[in-house]
Amino acid sequence: METERGSPVPREAETPKKEVQLRVTPSEVKFLDTLAGRVYRLPITVHNLGRCNQKIRFQEPLKPQFKLILTNLDKALASGLQMTAMVEYHPDKDEDTFDQLLISIGNKTIEIPLVGLIPSCQLEIESEVNFGTLVADSKVYCKEINITNRGRAPGTFKAEYQGQLPIVIFPSNGIVEPKSSVIVKVDFCADEPRIVNEGAKVSLQGRPDVLLSVKAHVVEQIIELLNMSNDKKLECIHFGSVFFGTSKIEHALLYNNSPEPINWVAIMQNDAVGEELGTNIQQRTDVALNNLTYLSKIKNMDVTTFISCVPNEGRLLPYQKIVITFCFSPKLMIDGKKNNDPSHRQDYALFLRFESVGSKDGFLRDDNSKTMKSDRFQKVELALTGTGLPILLQFDPGKVLNFAPCFMGEHSELLCIMQNRSNSLPVMYRFQKTAHFKIDPERGKIDEGCIQNVTCSFIPHQVGVFKVKQLIEIIGSVADENLQSSLKPFHQIYLDFKSVCKPSTKKVVMKMNPGISPLVTNPTGQFVVRDLPKYKDRAPVTMLQSAMTRLHNHRISKESMKGALIAFPNDRAASIRSGDQHKLFRTIFTKIPRYNYVDPDYAYTKFEEMEKQAHENYYERYIKHLRSVRLRKRVERECMYSCNDTDIGLQPASGLKSPSLSETEIEEELCSGKCLIKPNQLLNTRNTDSKETKALKRKVLKGLKSEPSTPHEKHDCSLILTPKQIHQVIVGPSVLNFGDICVNSTNTRLLHVINMLPMHILINLDINLEELQKTNQFSYVIPPTASTYISMVFESPTIGKFWKSFTFTVNNIPGGHILVMAVVMPVKLELSSNELVLRPQGFSVKTCFMGTVGLYNHQNYFAKFEWQPVITQRGMAFSIRPAKGTVEPYSSLECEVTWLPGFSSPERGEFVLHVSEGNTLTLKCVAHVMISFRYDFYFEGSKLVGYIYVCIVDYI
Repeated sequence: METERGSPVPREAETPKKEVQLRVTPSEVKFLDTLAGRVYRLPITVHNLGRCNQKIRFQEPLKPQFKLILTNLDKALASGLQMTAMVEYHPDKDEDTFDQLLISIGNKTIEIPLVGLIPSCQLEIESEVNFGTLVADSKVYCKEINITNRGRAPGTFKAEYQGQLPIVIFPSNGIVEPKSSVIVKVDFCADEPRIVNEGAKVSLQGRPDVLLSVKAHVVEQIIELLNMSNDKKLECIHFGSVFFGTSKIEHALLYNNSPEPINWVAIMQNDAVGEELGTNIQQRTDVALNNLTYLSKIKNMDVTTFISCVPNEGRLLPYQKIVITFCFSPKLMIDGKKNNDPSHRQDYALFLRFESVGSKDGFLRDDNSKTMKSDRFQKVELALTGTGLPILLQFDPGKVLNFAPCFMGEHSELLCIMQNRSNSLPVMYRFQKTAHFKIDPERGKIDEGCIQNVTCSFIPHQVGVFKVKQLIEIIGSVADENLQSSLKPFHQIYLDFKSVCKPSTKKVVMKMNPGISPLVTNPTGQFVVRDLPKYKDRAPVTMLQSAMTRLHNHRISKESMKGALIAFPNDRAASIRSGDQHKLFRTIFTKIPRYNYVDPDYAYTKFEEMEKQAHENYYERYIKHLRSVRLRKRVERECMYSCNDTDIGLQPASGLKSPSLSETEIEEELCSGKCLIKPNQLLNTRNTDSKETKALKRKVLKGLKSEPSTPHEKHDCSLILTPKQIHQVIVGPSVLNFGDICVNSTNTRLLHVINMLPMHILINLDINLEELQKTNQFSYVIPPTASTYISMVFESPTIGKFWKSFTFTVNNIPGGHILVMAVVMPVKLELSSNELVLRPQGFSVKTCFMGTVGLYNHQNYFAKFEWQPVITQRGMAFSIRPAKGTVEPYSSLECEVTWLPGFSSPERGEFVLHVSEGNTLTLKCVAHVMISFRYDFYFEGSKLVGYIYVCIVDYI
């Protein structure tokens, strides 16, 4: 005997009618998970709710499997009391049993159902799968749901989706063990924007079919450019007119209007439709066409040198806005005319594209795939227009100003009229300070088409002829590398000032000084002594020559006076000041050492003297080194010129070819010639296309490493790449569509990798799909400026649609994802005809009834087959060969069917074609014949000779 194994669901039932003041608990006695040969018991409680005693009568269940354990079936129950009885169930076989227990109170009866259930499954499943808001980027999203079996017996399930959307449920069928659960994965590919509300039919054993709801809201990953003031969409930025050399800055908002983060990069488009590059739209067409050299020159100019965007790469979080700064800095392109010619006007109309970073298609796009990543909203185009103008300043009376000569202390003036010939922009100017000249006003602003009177004064401070270049700085808004604008000089204009300052003559009376003094003591250049030549023959004060006399000679050794300096008699002030202790002074006449005072508070210490001397030695060596390098280069140039002048007998273009570079030399050249893009420099399509062409020409198909090995490769592969650099790595196509393939068949598609960077990169494919595990390797070290392809091997043992995606990284930085698509189908053969009619084709009994049937394999996997004849009561007269074999992919095989005629041979037969792990077909064979005999005879002499002719006649 067993106690209760499954707790019944207690449902306290009131009496069927209000007049019955009796409550029975539970209202249904249910025995769960019962087995034959065992005994189960459950209690039942009766409660008197009335105000008086009740007489209760119990009636035994009708079926012998149920038994009421009660000594007396008639009971009297007082008011408010309750009693408990036991119901016993002992099944004799494994099947569900139903009965009832009757409880009578007077003429009222209460029915209590008795149920005995064998072990069964109780399957439960979630009713909804909600993917939420997704981005239409052809990425496969996965949600998991559980199918739980709360019963004590295993249960089966089957899920089937018959819609047209890319929804895959795996596993689609299976068995759930008791007291366990099975995880079912629901995959959904967000290939295009839509609102998804689909239903999948799920069949659970022991329950009605359940509709599994699959919901999603797929939106575009939209990048938008908004106006700073009103958040409206921005399509064009008009910079207006700007002087060459100045900058104009505008701002805009870049907005990620999607629920997913996005890496973005800005690219300048070259040769776009509607592009204007440095042309003068106000110029006549015939004039512009006459200057083809200038047109070709501006056609090849790099637009990223005068159009800047900061930031031009980055990462945007969901619904994030950032400020983008645009800078227009036009540069003058000279076409042989004067710089201030109004025809130097240059108009620009350019297009800047903001797009997301990830897997790219380009020429790798798979045209056979219907599901493509929509990039229509993953990029936004912005038009930029502006005009560059030259500085048009005209000076009257010209750029050469001749001032009237004057004496010192006097001045002369000229009026200069500055005219701004530009009708679009004002000019801010500033005159640099120049000795002996003064400008009023020194700085100012000249409006469009206006003039400014400037007074130029010549105020000499010395005698002479003056030819000075007066610098005029034109001031404007100039942006630095970080696009921070400030007022700076951007253009210079020179004026030539010429004048003469005449000296004034005056007779000077010389004053004699009894000591040693210079010949002229008046200020330099102020007076000129006319009678100076008469003083040439004699000294004005002293006639003593100290070098030729021995007056006041003292006995001093010559070594002590070696290298001594002469101290003049009137330098007493110098004798008491702090001097250099290593310098020796002597008097001019007595030649005795002069006292040299050294102030310890201001004198150099020994360490400072050593440091000072080291500095002097360092700069002396540096200057000598520069001189030696300069002299060596001069000698090398002279030697080179002398060698080139020697005729060695070589003729130009005589077939001498340069040696080809090896792979090592190419890599060294690439490494030495690295020219990485500056942080604030824009990418442009022209440079990107040229880099892509170079990378495609250099294909590396063998010997690719899975990990970096050399120090140079390890350094390159450890660098953290920016979105701008990742954009120069192409991995595609973005969709690997294997099409309709057979189960267990091996299929290959090529994944191309193009590295346009001048450095090694590490490509890592994060593949966790079992279907792609036969691919050779999942990480590759790609050399600089090179391309390769990866053979992706796909093999699936599961029949159905396959939609999965995997991600890849570039130097461990996420680079995008690849969608893998396939329709896995079972092995299948087709017959050329389902019914084969055999007619006589000769006179041989064994071969006259013969025909062929074709087996066609239109799939990519070999198909094994076997013919099985259907044997009837009359037997089988048809035979087929080969009876079994293999049909290769995309080929056919002819099978020969023969009918052996006989009196009891059936004219009809069937063969069943069994394809291993595939379909089954039936071939019906029919032989349409009629056999007749004709006798013929003749006499040979007296002997009768007879012949029998067998004639086979088709009766159709």
